[in-house]
Amino acid sequence: MAGIGELVNYNSEWYSGIMKILFVSLFLPQEKAYHAGGRYVFELLRQLSQRHEIHLATRLQDNEYSGLEELRPFCREIYPYSYPAREKRGLLDKIRLAGNYIGFSRFADRLIRDGVFDLVQVEWVETALCIRRGRIPMVLDAHDVISKPAGRAMNQKTGLGRIIARLRCLLVRSVEKKIMGRFTTIFTMSEYDRNYLHGMLPGVDARTVPIPAGLDIGDRSFEREANTLLFLASYRYRPVNVAAALWFCREVLPLVRQEVPDARFIIAGYGPPVELTALAADPLIEVPGFVDDLEACYKGAAVFVAPILQGGGIIVKILDALAAGTPVVTTTFGNEGIGGTPGRDLLVADDPQAFAAAVIAILRDPGLAERLTENGRAFVAEHYGLDAVLAKIETIYGELVRKPGSGNRKDVKAFTDP
Repeated sequence: MAGIGELVNYNSEWYSGIMKILFVSLFLPQEKAYHAGGRYVFELLRQLSQRHEIHLATRLQDNEYSGLEELRPFCREIYPYSYPAREKRGLLDKIRLAGNYIGFSRFADRLIRDGVFDLVQVEWVETALCIRRGRIPMVLDAHDVISKPAGRAMNQKTGLGRIIARLRCLLVRSVEKKIMGRFTTIFTMSEYDRNYLHGMLPGVDARTVPIPAGLDIGDRSFEREANTLLFLASYRYRPVNVAAALWFCREVLPLVRQEVPDARFIIAGYGPPVELTALAADPLIEVPGFVDDLEACYKGAAVFVAPILQGGGIIVKILDALAAGTPVVTTTFGNEGIGGTPGRDLLVADDPQAFAAAVIAILRDPGLAERLTENGRAFVAEHYGLDAVLAKIETIYGELVRKPGSGNRKDVKAFTDP
């Protein structure tokens, strides 16, 4: 895997021209991002800027403008679109936020139509609500297939709640199909999501381009803390991650402690709400919030638990844990997009008893822990290395820009204000 900032050696048969590429990102790409998607987009900009002219349109909170400075070395122009920072969001704030999504999407659509670009890549499905199909190649990097978790949420409801959830699912599915039909190519994070899209929209050009794993994992060594369990995720505006942590604490951790009384649980990550921070009243539960040194966090844990209750694509934190050599226990949904072999690369369990048994087995059996460490690392290196992902992206770009009918439009200047 290429080191951070190193130039990737591209095969000579790939497209060798310098492209002018516009990236459209719903969230500010950052090296120390609060969520894996923002970190991934940052790395794409950094690596691709070594060969191409990169332009970026991005939403950002009005207190994040300083974060644009770390992006300027990689971008010829940056087009910012801000929204107010809020610690908590009430109903009115959420309505305004939805309006901001729409406003940013229209803003990006104008940039695409007024600019001279060889290719456009839009990050996240929601970004493309108002983006129309153009004459130049357009890629949608889906991150998640949003109708899939909506369908699963519906299946978990009963009575009137199920009827409401079904209507919401049908609406989400309809919108997603319309959005994806406007793009030349769709990037999905897993083969599972690619097949799901083909079932929903036959004929769509969907390609599997996973997020590379271990971007923040280096060669440093850390002593693993005995009987320490870790779950790391972004919690602010991510209720599914909050639900996962609460489920583990309430349903699984008490079973683990019947066999391992001193089992310690770390709930790490950005924006934990009060229902999670309150858990720290237990002296063996820590809720540290945002973690600056991810490598130390992963490598210091004995087990990484990922109790994913609703599937939504690749769970990047699982891949990072595997890259760090930390044994993983997750659910079928957690492994769905990753495709690791249960029992070899990681352990999979879906009910509290089985999940607790898997955690206890790793804590009690050093041989099992070591096998999972070695196999997990090898699996990630083979399937989710940075070089392989960049190679695939460049190959697809080359195919798209060589297609007949690709055209550009008049130039556009960067905005300094939204």
